[in-house]
Amino acid sequence: MSGGFADLLRELKRRESGKLAAKLPSWADFELEVPESLNFQQCSSEITARYKASLAGSGLRVADLTGGLGADSWAFSLCSSAVWYNERVASLCSAVRRNFTALGVRNVVFNNFDISPAAHDWVESLKAFGPDLVYLDPARRDSGGKKLFLLEDCSPDVLSLMPVLLEIAERVMVKVSPMADLTMLQRRLSGALDSLHIVGAEGECKEIVCCCSRHPSVDPAIVLFENDRTLSASAGATSPAPRIIGEMGAGEVAPADADVSLFVPSAAMIKSGMGPGICLCAYNEELSHFGKFYKVIENLPFSSSEIKTLGRRYPHAEVTARGVQITSEDLRRRLGVKPGDPVHIFACSLASQRRIIVCTRHQGNL
Repeated sequence: MSGGFADLLRELKRRESGKLAAKLPSWADFELEVPESLNFQQCSSEITARYKASLAGSGLRVADLTGGLGADSWAFSLCSSAVWYNERVASLCSAVRRNFTALGVRNVVFNNFDISPAAHDWVESLKAFGPDLVYLDPARRDSGGKKLFLLEDCSPDVLSLMPVLLEIAERVMVKVSPMADLTMLQRRLSGALDSLHIVGAEGECKEIVCCCSRHPSVDPAIVLFENDRTLSASAGATSPAPRIIGEMGAGEVAPADADVSLFVPSAAMIKSGMGPGICLCAYNEELSHFGKFYKVIENLPFSSSEIKTLGRRYPHAEVTARGVQITSEDLRRRLGVKPGDPVHIFACSLASQRRIIVCTRHQGNL
């Protein structure tokens, strides 16, 4: 029994190490401590951490008030002169200190304060450090595990702390839920917000970063970052505009050499409000960083008769429903198809009409 239990522990450790390596590839070759699985689940990925570090700039002093497993502090340490890391859970703080030693990080000061408007010890320590930028990632679940979306409900309360933080540092960066409403963020952070950054990876909206300043822009920019590309909705900026193609006739099959694609924006692009929605257009390389292109085989009306026959023509296909009153799973059942490449069947709304678009993946996709 003991051998079996030891094997189980080794297997669990191997799986956790694999997940950590996928999320933070630069940490993959090191023996690191992860006290609890929740610490790993809540930490930033390497892609998002490095992006935030790029926003911070180089050679500055950065304070991370909610350090956690340390992914963000590690990324900041790569470009900053010094980092003030803080974690209120003492055991996690100690584990991160040992991990950073293993990773060769030498410019981080470790702290174990409970960040709250009522406490003052952390404020004095932060002032003594003299940060140029303060970063925090408030906990977005209550004591019962329920998700929180309003800034003032998260811990620590960013809105209460913002005046104090901007007295100490020129800039404050706040990571919030990818589900947060952009209008709500602009309203709650009015007078301090300089820009909003929607960060996407692997087709998902991973996080939203609010950059605040003592001297914010009158018109805060909205920036989309995905696949090492950025789009900005600031004044004068333009989004890549696809060449929209007119609807093919109902039931018409696209010629083999036709340059007709279905563009499906990523979750991050949808969240940003930039670029087109799902549309028929010519392939656009710049847009391919913010969504997927599919080569159109058939463009059909959304009808019961088409659905009945479609499954027989394409018995194996991926299925997606977007913007129509049916779920992807319900559509799959009605079609009677089994998962399988390369065909992808979309039910969507185009030019205010419900359509069924049969596609294959475009070779230009990333």
